[in-house]
Amino acid sequence: MANLEVIQKRFLADNTIYGNYDEISTPSGKRIPGCYILTECGAVTPSHDPLNLFRKSEGFPTDAHGQSVNDRDYERDSDAQQITRNIAASYDSRALQTPIIVSKDGAVLSGNGRTMAGILAARDNTDGEYINYLLQFSQKYGFSKEDVQKFKHPRLVFKASEDYPYTAETFAMFNAQDIKSQSKTEQAVKLGKLVDDETFHRIIRNINTFDTIGDFYNNTKAATEAINNLLAAGVISQMQYPEMFDGESISSLAREILENVLIGKAFSKNGDAVRQITAFKSVRRNVITALSEISNNIALNDYSLEKETSEAIALCYQARSNGKIGHGEIVSGFARQMTMFEENSTVANHTDSVVLFLADLLNHSQVTRLKRVFALYNNEAKDAASGQVDIFSGGVKTKAEILTEVKQVFATLSQNQLDQKISNAAFERRIDAVTEISEEKPNEPDAPTLPKDVVVGGYCSVILPSHDIVTAKLECIIGDEACVRLKGWKRMRVPIASILALLNDAA
Repeated sequence: MANLEVIQKRFLADNTIYGNYDEISTPSGKRIPGCYILTECGAVTPSHDPLNLFRKSEGFPTDAHGQSVNDRDYERDSDAQQITRNIAASYDSRALQTPIIVSKDGAVLSGNGRTMAGILAARDNTDGEYINYLLQFSQKYGFSKEDVQKFKHPRLVFKASEDYPYTAETFAMFNAQDIKSQSKTEQAVKLGKLVDDETFHRIIRNINTFDTIGDFYNNTKAATEAINNLLAAGVISQMQYPEMFDGESISSLAREILENVLIGKAFSKNGDAVRQITAFKSVRRNVITALSEISNNIALNDYSLEKETSEAIALCYQARSNGKIGHGEIVSGFARQMTMFEENSTVANHTDSVVLFLADLLNHSQVTRLKRVFALYNNEAKDAASGQVDIFSGGVKTKAEILTEVKQVFATLSQNQLDQKISNAAFERRIDAVTEISEEKPNEPDAPTLPKDVVVGGYCSVILPSHDIVTAKLECIIGDEACVRLKGWKRMRVPIASILALLNDAA
């Protein structure tokens, strides 16, 4: 929430001169009516304070998690800070080429970086060229030279005449830019703020109908639907849309954006966790592999491991960045050892078995281990989250108890038994997703139909993309595609048209 009185008081305290009325268009195509105003530097409030280590400006709107609604976090984005300093060092007419837009309250909606650079330039007296340009061309904005000379460090801004909600979506509308201009880390933080819950749920649900995120990418129809969801949500623009495809497949840029959406949204309550994930490639790879399961976990409410996972990420980051451990080594030992010798020396409680176990998984050398654990945990936690009582244990299991059982499964089952159990959990997850999608999207009247006698649960002959014909079990139908299981428990989605005929019901 915003303490608007703070920024309103700052805005109204300075003398303001009104100039020409105009209408400008944002990069997203939104037309903004308003007028130009002249005011003293510091009268309008950017999202972050460059004179206070780029911390969030007092009174500037924040979201429900206390984070700035500006979709770029200058407080932690060192690249953005340096760019701002560079602009300040030679603050000239380039700062006027695109107007800085402010709300009726004086909050900067567009041009935060240039506003902060202007504050630094006023402090360092490096805004001479800017002031000279205003003196020479003030009339085109509706001002005289005398108007400009009334201020020590005059600043020209465009005040919007309409009210706009202080949300991440509003700031994205005003500040649409080439996605490739931001690092993967800051892009993930930004996209986590922009994607609404419904869009996130649709994308995850779509991914859940596949065994792996790689299978999802390889299905052009499903991946394209996810890109269209991002377009509808305003995450990407019509101008960026063509870059999302490479021939008939989605591009590497589209995959990167989708992954950053999932990471940013999964940890939207903790931007630092997003940054810590991306600090080490091996940790990011483990998280990317497990993204769909981690995202599903958030929906488990009281049984979500979101908080514990964020703490485990911080612990793993601390251990790796301090050089205490390397990739594939045990993080929990580091936490216990350091806590014994130095009070409060780690960011995690060394007695919290859940956090320590997750930290070990994040740093595990087997890239699929984190995903497999989350798959089993989610499957077991569904019943507990819905309040179903375990009659044998005498009550509903806790998160720690479920994770202990999952660890026991990995320790006692053979590899084949473990693979079977994980495959079953993944199958249930897929069926849940397909069922939900089917309820919302019934088959079109002209949708392809199954060959005669082919039924869900039976066996059929399928033409694969390689043109091989194989036997497969038909597990479910989603739209004009079928989920089939091949020999060796490999599952995939194929067009219904590729299903030839029933072979037998008991093979």
